[in-house]
Amino acid sequence: MDLAERISTLRLVNGLSARQLAALVDVAPTTVTRIESGAVSPSFDLAQELLTVLGEPIGFTGVADIAAIAAARSALDSSLAVTVTPEVEAWQQRWTRIGLVNDQGRVVPGKEPDLLFRAGRAARLTRRPGAVDYKTGPSAYDLAGALDAARVEYALTGDAGANLYRSSAGENWPVLYVEDVSRAAAAAGLVPKEPGSFGMRITLIPFDGVSELGRTAINEISVAARDQVILDAYGGIDRMAEQADILLGRRVA
Repeated sequence: MDLAERISTLRLVNGLSARQLAALVDVAPTTVTRIESGAVSPSFDLAQELLTVLGEPIGFTGVADIAAIAAARSALDSSLAVTVTPEVEAWQQRWTRIGLVNDQGRVVPGKEPDLLFRAGRAARLTRRPGAVDYKTGPSAYDLAGALDAARVEYALTGDAGANLYRSSAGENWPVLYVEDVSRAAAAAGLVPKEPGSFGMRITLIPFDGVSELGRTAINEISVAARDQVILDAYGGIDRMAEQADILLGRRVA
């Protein structure tokens, strides 16, 4: 896939118009359409920014952009202790240009679902830094019980987290944020998944200073904040996007 086709495909996958993508990188809409048609070639810096806002920058290493999560969580909840780095500010500025965030860095009323979707696409759940996959076995709720017993801090997210806020579907992929991946895996008796293998799995993601903020307890189970669960579901797999829509009231369970 050449650069023009890659940009066009990713734009459509992200649900953006050419005008919206142009606003994200602060260029004229005709620049985007000409790049996608192959009429012009973007500079390296412009190509990098285009692909960054679409979630797959040049030299992509497979690691999701935590700054997008931080920017979205901060815009949605100003009480959170989110560190505003230059990378976070860059995301806020991009989202300001397309009317999702105001000049004070707060989400524009009514734009919460769009902001969560954009952040989820930029920080895919399958690509979080430090995440480790394990073979299937215990359910997310069994894992929670084991971590509680071992006094390992955690927060459920993904479909299991969504079901705690509003039951909507079965659990396909247990995903938990944990304070220490090795301790959590040992406490739950998890076996690492073979590298390169596909199919069902359990994923543990280390606390990153943002995603675990605002977690709460539902039915005595620690779960990530509702906004984080929705963001993760939009950046997840299979039916997770539908579950995010259900939590936002955009789809009937």
